[in-house]
Amino acid sequence: MSSGFIVSGEATRSEHVLDIFGDQVRIKVSSNETGGAWTVLTSHTPPKGGPPLHSHVVDDEAFFILRGTFAFELDGELKHAVAGDTVYIPAGVRHLYQNVGEETGELLLVVVPGGLDAFFVELDALLRQPGAPDMEAIARLHEAYRMELLGPPMSARG
Repeated sequence: MSSGFIVSGEATRSEHVLDIFGDQVRIKVSSNETGGAWTVLTSHTPPKGGPPLHSHVVDDEAFFILRGTFAFELDGELKHAVAGDTVYIPAGVRHLYQNVGEETGELLLVVVPGGLDAFFVELDALLRQPGAPDMEAIARLHEAYRMELLGPPMSARG
């Protein structure tokens, strides 16, 4: 077990900053470092950026909005969050979010149990492959990490 550590502002515990559909994700505390109990991530999300609609079978997520304005859809209900707000998403809730501001937003994400950091490392590797993203492989990766890919991101909606 670790005796503790400090991760500087722009540093990450992974080999490089992860590019997840345009979001720049940094692992601050990995699930390996917490015995799988939890993980902490930050995300710099560009305007109109955000993940596709999905749900987690076992993961609870808490998003702390550090900078920007975000729209979150939680089980079909649209909610807005600004810097200083916290958004809690328990396991099983269908959700997605989008940076609805004009500047890059920043989120701090705590996930219980840990493991989402490993998912992001694998997803980053898939997304770095040449050509269009292999959505079937991405869906399989979601399943492997007990998530369900349910639809497109907000930005792809008409």
